[in-house]
Amino acid sequence: MSPRTRRILRIATFACAGIGTLVWLGAVGASLAVPPGRRDGFGMVGVILATAYFITLVLPALILALLDRWPLVAAILGLLAVAIAFHAVVPWAPLGLIGA
Repeated sequence: MSPRTRRILRIATFACAGIGTLVWLGAVGASLAVPPGRRDGFGMVGVILATAYFITLVLPALILALLDRWPLVAAILGLLAVAIAFHAVVPWAPLGLIGA
């Protein structure tokens, strides 16, 4: 793989990891924004799922990009993280129309 391709994949991975980190921070912030009197504990399920998303997709992509190892795998993980975040934030998007 050429150095230029590695650099492009690394930049794309950093961008995807940034978006994934913002989604994770937004989920945690939204859960903590609920007033203490209205919390029933089920809001933490979202935080747990968002943290699992962050640990399994975003963090490995970020670590691989920082170490400059396996740039294609890092980019795929980053794109998968952005796809899941997009689907979580905008579940009504007509994704079936994109390929049509």
